[in-house]
Amino acid sequence: MKKSQLRIDVEQDLLTMKEPLDMEFFLKKYKKRKSYLLDSSFKNYIWMWNAWMRKKAAKGEKPKAEKVKKTVEEIIKDDLKLIRIKAEHSEFKRKYEASLKELEMANLRFDALVQIKEEVQINEIEPLLSQHDKHEGVPIISLSDWHFEEKVEAHTINGLNEYNLEIASDRWSKCIQNSLKLVAKERHTTDIEQIIIWLGGDFITGYIHEELVENNYLSPTQATRFAKEKIITALNFYKRHGKFKKITVACNYGNHGRTTQKPRISSGYKNSYEWMMYQDIADYFSNDKMFNFIIANGEFNYLKMFDKVIRTFHGDSIKFNGGIGGLTIPLIKAIGKMNQQIQADYNFMGHYHQFWEATKDCLVNGSGIGFGPYAMYIKALPEEPMQGFKMLDSKHGFTTKLAIRCK
Repeated sequence: MKKSQLRIDVEQDLLTMKEPLDMEFFLKKYKKRKSYLLDSSFKNYIWMWNAWMRKKAAKGEKPKAEKVKKTVEEIIKDDLKLIRIKAEHSEFKRKYEASLKELEMANLRFDALVQIKEEVQINEIEPLLSQHDKHEGVPIISLSDWHFEEKVEAHTINGLNEYNLEIASDRWSKCIQNSLKLVAKERHTTDIEQIIIWLGGDFITGYIHEELVENNYLSPTQATRFAKEKIITALNFYKRHGKFKKITVACNYGNHGRTTQKPRISSGYKNSYEWMMYQDIADYFSNDKMFNFIIANGEFNYLKMFDKVIRTFHGDSIKFNGGIGGLTIPLIKAIGKMNQQIQADYNFMGHYHQFWEATKDCLVNGSGIGFGPYAMYIKALPEEPMQGFKMLDSKHGFTTKLAIRCK
């Protein structure tokens, strides 16, 4: 027969009692169910239970209550409660561990601050005064994109620049003088006995566009003679005042100095006013053993100094068409392909009238003419007239990069 709930409750209470049942206390507790308790058979059951519990207690045993079967709803409720308790425990554990970690970091910071305040041993650094610590270096002067005969009128470009033959001559002189100042600065730490002058092309503008025929101050032949005089004057200046034992002149012709409307590839040098000019200048210094001319018959020129190979080129073959990556991305790809032909350690180029180190192994030269109508038309950034100065150190390789100011 199924037990009544009252009987189950009584049994649970009996199990929790440490002493035999007091009947009066029991009747008071269950007085609302008194009608059931008055049943004589049930009273006998309680009496027998007391006797059995005393017997078990004497033997040191604890009577067990019958397990109450739970419903599915109660089991689910208990499981949900257990899951919630476990989740709360995990969250507490996570916060506790985070607090411990933060405390550990705070202790480390405190220890670091304590160590900073500790006394340290102060040592003296002696200056290097010995000349024996110097090693050899070679300055590389980049001269390109002067466009001597081109006219730039200030009112056509909102006063950002002006250029004529007189201004060109003044800027050229300032550039050559300032380049030698930079050499003097480098001599404080480096032995300099030779120099490389790179003539990178576009010294003249030429007649490659129709409007240049009506606008240039000089014709291509006149402009070539003008440029020739400026270059010879500069080379004589380096010879007389530079204290060099050797002057290497590397020459590349530009795209503006051509005699044809469209560029030539294999016969480009044969149709270049500048290539002819370089040959004339080399003839002028042919009896001077200080000078060594290296004149390119194609796009690239190569020379070796110390253990480094230097590549020079004008740069008009590198196109980027206004791409979002600018000149850098196509230049990196182009240099990679060039190195598959002949490996070079460093590159010098011009053409773009912007002085910057476009890649880790290429210096793009500025210009002597500066900002002009075409630069404004293509939305280029205005840049002061400047040329490039780069040091090649026999021990450290290519090091200092400086701008030669032309004003």
